Amino acid sequence: MQRVMRIIEKLITEVLDDTKESLTGPEIIAMLLREGYNADEIEQALSLIFSLPEAIQARSEEVAYPAWQDSMRVFTPEERAKLDVEAQGYLLGLVGANLIDQSELEDILGEVTALQLSQVGIPELQWILGRVVEDEVRSFLLSTAPVYSSSEKAGIWWN
Repeated sequence: MQRVMRIIEKLITEVLDDTKESLTGPEIIAMLLREGYNADEIEQALSLIFSLPEAIQARSEEVAYPAWQDSMRVFTPEERAKLDVEAQGYLLGLVGANLIDQSELEDILGEVTALQLSQVGIPELQWILGRVVEDEVRSFLLSTAPVYSSSEKAGIWWN
């Protein structure tokens, strides 16, 4: 396997070297054969190189934010300063209820910090949700759902 890795290193060096003229596939194979590598080693190296994009794609699709499975997102100081307390609770409630996923949460927080406002409340957050969430139905529901402030909730509960 070490010889196969050396072939891969040589191929990468060959591709990245701007000072030399590019070699064709048959020329590269002939060069490697002259250097003492056998056909099986060359084939293994080429198979590894050409299967790498598919392997990376397969792994990236099956693993999405594995560290977040049993953890809770904590707002950065900048996010805490920008989001009012009710907006923070609203956003964490959406994540807790699985109405938005972790990737959408990160996109939303990116929009929040980029927004040219000193404070972001629930109405602004709903506007951002409408822009970030790609599923049209969820986007519509999240951006238009009525939201009560904590004092309004208390009035509803006690009356």
